[in-house]
Amino acid sequence: MRSLDPMRNFPELDALSETEAKRLIVETQKRITREPVVLIGLIVALMIPAFTVLLTTEFTGLIAAAIAGALIGLVAWAYMIAVIKPRMHAAFRDMGYQARS
Repeated sequence: MRSLDPMRNFPELDALSETEAKRLIVETQKRITREPVVLIGLIVALMIPAFTVLLTTEFTGLIAAAIAGALIGLVAWAYMIAVIKPRMHAAFRDMGYQARS
């Protein structure tokens, strides 16, 4: 299934119908993100930019919240691409799905 969304682009699932591929992606993503190591890593990774902005800058109120929110979103996106997506590729390979060459 090809998509511009990096968390939906899994060549291993090209042979499946679109609805079946989406269902499998969602189920696998839920299972992987609920693993304790991944979940704790995500929480810690999201806390770092929030505390950094709130404790080291002189911004207060809405501006600090907006900056912290933007950094949290960026870190969450990077964590999904760097940690969760490779685990999903490995899970699909373990299920027997292989990317076509």
